[in-house]
Amino acid sequence: MARDETWGVWRYGDVAIRREALKGHPWTAFATYVVVDTPELLVTYLAPGSTLGFPAWPLERWQHPWQVAGHEAWSGHGKLMMQRPGEAYSVDVFWRGEPREFAGWYLNLQEPLVRDATGYDTLDHELDFWLPAAGGWEVKDAELFEERVAEERYTPAQAEGIRRTGREIEAMLVAGDTWWDRGWAEWSPPPEWGPLPVTV
Repeated sequence: MARDETWGVWRYGDVAIRREALKGHPWTAFATYVVVDTPELLVTYLAPGSTLGFPAWPLERWQHPWQVAGHEAWSGHGKLMMQRPGEAYSVDVFWRGEPREFAGWYLNLQEPLVRDATGYDTLDHELDFWLPAAGGWEVKDAELFEERVAEERYTPAQAEGIRRTGREIEAMLVAGDTWWDRGWAEWSPPPEWGPLPVTV
């Protein structure tokens, strides 16, 4: 596979906008800090308090659930997001409590990233996997994903691709063959990385 020249261009501390579009319409966006950007891996960080942006939604249904719930900013300890080129999921790192401690890995199924100079585009696929710090794993939102398919948020071809990705992830977890560095569980952002605004 030819190298994607849009990967490996950002530096530590750069700001990249994560954007989602649904049915051809901008859906949500938020700003992240770049932690690592190589031809093989992008790691970004969403700081607590960062603005969640929601463009005016032109359709009668499918308004973003965070907007429906009234969420205007990211809460908690923030999250780290790891993504490899061409893959239809990210590995997100969550922390909890005071003092801050590792909570677990969240495998978020989504469209493979499409990058430009200002950020990257994707779309959440609803189906997820949770790997708690104590061990084991579970599938998240499988029923909700099928509801989204029934309401035609995803095409039949998209739905089958999402299910296939889910099966591949499950096989990886059963085999214990995860690819990411477990050291990310101990990562901490620099204190100057505060909340970021976003314009939509």
